[in-house]
Amino acid sequence: MNALVRKKLQVTHPMGFHMRPKAAFAEVAGQFQAEIMVYWEGRAFNGKRMWDLMLVAAAMGSEIECEANGPDAEQALDALAAVLALDHDTDS
Repeated sequence: MNALVRKKLQVTHPMGFHMRPKAAFAEVAGQFQAEIMVYWEGRAFNGKRMWDLMLVAAAMGSEIECEANGPDAEQALDALAAVLALDHDTDS
């Protein structure tokens, strides 16, 4: 059964949604069957495509809305929220 799930996720990194978290986001999104969309400033972006995410210039403290549609939608959004919570500037 496919599910459509939407969540607002806050950008917490001081540099905003920058290159490393975008790459990690697209990589993790690609591990799920669900289609992943990111909504920012009234525009939609494919969450599995790094080149799409390059256009999302969300600053620290802003929110992006993520939508997953598929059998593993809830798990996908939980994993993507965890990606945004990581500090991508450290090796740990």
